[in-house]
Amino acid sequence: MSPTFPCGASQPGIPVPGAGCRVLQSWLPGGRRTPGGIRARLGRPSMIVVTGATGFLGCHLVRRLLGAGEVVRCFRRPASVGATWLTTQPVEVAVGHLHDPGAVANAFRGAEAVIHLAAPIREVRDAAVEEFHRKTTAALIHGARDAGLRRFLMVSPIGSAASSGLPFLRSRGEAEERLRESGLPFVILQPSLMFGAGDRLVDGIMRFLRRTGLLVIPGTGKTMLQPVWVGDVVSCLVRALRSQVVVDQTIPIGGPQHLSYEEIADQVGKMLNLPRVKLHVSRRAVGWASRLLESFGRNPFPGYRHLELLDVGTITALDSVKRAFRFQPMPLVEGVAYHLASHGNPGLPWLSFGADREIRLRSRHRV
Repeated sequence: MSPTFPCGASQPGIPVPGAGCRVLQSWLPGGRRTPGGIRARLGRPSMIVVTGATGFLGCHLVRRLLGAGEVVRCFRRPASVGATWLTTQPVEVAVGHLHDPGAVANAFRGAEAVIHLAAPIREVRDAAVEEFHRKTTAALIHGARDAGLRRFLMVSPIGSAASSGLPFLRSRGEAEERLRESGLPFVILQPSLMFGAGDRLVDGIMRFLRRTGLLVIPGTGKTMLQPVWVGDVVSCLVRALRSQVVVDQTIPIGGPQHLSYEEIADQVGKMLNLPRVKLHVSRRAVGWASRLLESFGRNPFPGYRHLELLDVGTITALDSVKRAFRFQPMPLVEGVAYHLASHGNPGLPWLSFGADREIRLRSRHRV
């Protein structure tokens, strides 16, 4: 049986060694196995370090990298949520604090690149968020220089800037500035709000609607967003690993539509075809509830930090992905339908895709 990720995605076609196994293998045509993956077979072994691998974007990225035959090392905190599943994956695991120079040096040993996804998205204390970004970025940059890494990828929300009025975006923007000034080859990807298996936006709306019959709209719901499917963000990251076209750039990306939060909720509710009541709740009330429930790890609403982004909006050019990475991202309805169909939804027969449709969707986003 294929293992299941914290994000709800399964990992077909990747052999899983026993817990603690360090032998990395990938399937090749004809059923042959090659240690170290496809790049090792071609005589170009590499190691990709991923921080934040147990998070929403991280588990989708790790799945894609393994499927492409990459050798992956996940650098996680000692008390990282969702760390158990890493022991069942064909990855190396480096355990330590991201601001600890010794732990960073150990994680980067023999690596070619780092993809830095880790962010204190569940931390509600502004001072702790700023300290995390400051210390972690400094340690990772120093470690990357010492290890001779050839690429440093960072993911930040759209709107991250040292001039931002929001502590999360401001401290993340300051971290970006340090990376730009480091002299390391870098790519900074700034996605709009992401959706997909395990997300806090669309998946959260679906779960709450199924349980309560309510579509909760924070505030007016009119802030414009640009939802981008997590699979498309992963495709951008994988291409950015070795592309010379995007190196040393900061690239905001989003899906092919500008939609308000209310429009997103309406489309999701219509797709589920469930009885629903729309309820507008003040942004302050939802933020208070989210902040309280976040500390218990049982928050059905968008996360506290996600709600902050609803105050500022997260949009960019509609053709941002096409221009930078040469493919067309999925629109919201198509991405949600793909997610629902691939995870099984009894009672929703109209979501079933034909075989040709399924193959086209998968091949379009394979890197």
